[in-house]
Amino acid sequence: MNLPKIDSKTTTILRRLILAAMIIGTLVQIAFPAWQNAMNWRLPDNDDAMRVLQVRAWLEGQGFYDIINHRLFPPNGGDVHWSRLGDLPLAFVNLILRPHLGLEMGEKAAAFFTPLALGVAFVLASGKAAHTMENSKIAFFVGVFAALSTAGAMSYFVAGRVDHHGLQLIFLVSSFWGLFSHSKKGAILAGLMTAASLTIGFEIVPILAIMISWVAIIWAIRGEAVKAQALYFSIAFAIGTIIGFFINVPPQEYLTTVNDALSIAQVLLILMGCVGLSLGAIFLSQKPMQIRFLALPIIAVLVIAVAAQFPILLRQLYWQIDPLLVRLWVNAIVETHPLTKTDPSVQLSLGMFAVIMSTAAIMKFIAVTVEAIKNPDDIHNRDVDNWSLLAVVLVSVTLMAVFWQARVAGQASTIAAFSASALVTGIYKKQGLKKALLLGLVLNPLMPAIAATAYKKAYPKKTQYAVGGGGTCRGLKAYAELAKLPKGLVAAPIDFGAQTLIATHHDVLAAPYHRNQGNLVAYRIFMASPDEAQALLAQSDVDYLAICTMSAEVGIISREAPEGLMAQLKNDNAPAYLRPIPTPSGSNIHAFEVVK
Repeated sequence: MNLPKIDSKTTTILRRLILAAMIIGTLVQIAFPAWQNAMNWRLPDNDDAMRVLQVRAWLEGQGFYDIINHRLFPPNGGDVHWSRLGDLPLAFVNLILRPHLGLEMGEKAAAFFTPLALGVAFVLASGKAAHTMENSKIAFFVGVFAALSTAGAMSYFVAGRVDHHGLQLIFLVSSFWGLFSHSKKGAILAGLMTAASLTIGFEIVPILAIMISWVAIIWAIRGEAVKAQALYFSIAFAIGTIIGFFINVPPQEYLTTVNDALSIAQVLLILMGCVGLSLGAIFLSQKPMQIRFLALPIIAVLVIAVAAQFPILLRQLYWQIDPLLVRLWVNAIVETHPLTKTDPSVQLSLGMFAVIMSTAAIMKFIAVTVEAIKNPDDIHNRDVDNWSLLAVVLVSVTLMAVFWQARVAGQASTIAAFSASALVTGIYKKQGLKKALLLGLVLNPLMPAIAATAYKKAYPKKTQYAVGGGGTCRGLKAYAELAKLPKGLVAAPIDFGAQTLIATHHDVLAAPYHRNQGNLVAYRIFMASPDEAQALLAQSDVDYLAICTMSAEVGIISREAPEGLMAQLKNDNAPAYLRPIPTPSGSNIHAFEVVK
């Protein structure tokens, strides 16, 4: 029997249909669980839940400058010291979706779609940074692929991840993009993005400080050739910082100083540096290099003199936290430890790529420097400038992640991604596709994730507890029974404050924000003997108590106070003044009503 022949056109269509079906099927498999999580308020992190709550309160009429969460540690409220700039993306998507989906569904859909939209902006900015670095359209597509493949970066853009870290990555990449272009527009972009990042938060201040210093040092070296970059970066940075100050600080607090958010102290310090560099760029760019280098320490002394007027800047971060909380809570946060003290799978997934690319960036910087010495022209000088920026920042941030705090590993991975894109594209332009592909296999951001997965399978980690308690302690279902009860005040471990707020209508004592004074109150209750705890519960007018039996925090408190209330609850030995609330199916939230 002869079967009918299928022409090549039909075959092509079938192949495309099969490929499209595979892509759609994969997306559905990924998106459906994420959509279900958003609908159940099972968000990736506590800060995501708090961001939803902050935007909800704002859209319901809470003042622009009122960033207190009034359901946290009432009646004082909990200060999360966040910026409305970080709230804008989620608020904007909320306002678009609510008229079509209603308030509740619109809010949940916004939490689902906002990080995905920001993820698109991030990969496009990464592609543009790589393209500007190598001046090649191929670099753009390689940069997009590298960004999409970098787990340490893309984890900030998964559905439900509405916290501000994704925005900061976009601002960081855009700053590189602007500086790589060596143009007025690029300098303005970099200055504004640097200011925007500081407005949102201080997590990456060390990285930004290195980039700002690089702008000043390159001006001292190059002089007139980079005058416009130094001048326009300084002006844009100064204007952006002033705008950020007015966004963050209400008029009655203009003279109030803090060391963990943008205040008059940081603004005056930045303005002094910007004015100094601007004046230097205007009047000294044509002077000998020695004169420009003499100007830099003078500017630095003026900046230090301004900083000296604000002693609070010398205080360590998180000075508001009681030493007990530092020891039991802060020191237990994984991201505050260096990668050297984390699980090997974390070291592989978050550190391996950055370490490899740091080495590669140093080698590339040496190579372009040698080339510039042989052929001193603008093109090669630009390569030296760009690779010096990448090498210095990437090596510094990688060292910070490895030996200081793992929380900057995402930024290190991000910078490593478009560095790899530029390297691979450069090899493609000079040596062809085959060698570029071989290099791409070595400098592939997917490899660390594969290695980490293989390690986890080979050496599975078995533990009774999980950070945050795992999925059985998050979402509407986990808190369903507690949510049915009349509104009251809940005493729960710090890691469950935001989860309790978003999943119920209750108020809470504690949440993972260092300015919140209710955190110590909650810990004292859980560490006290049952009799002492009863008095403390009455003193704070607590109505309910809840713990997650799978939480690492529960284990830490129980070990610290083996005779305390938390240890008794963990061992199912609740005192008579706590009436058990039914535990929902599949939940590890054990809640109690305080008998008054």
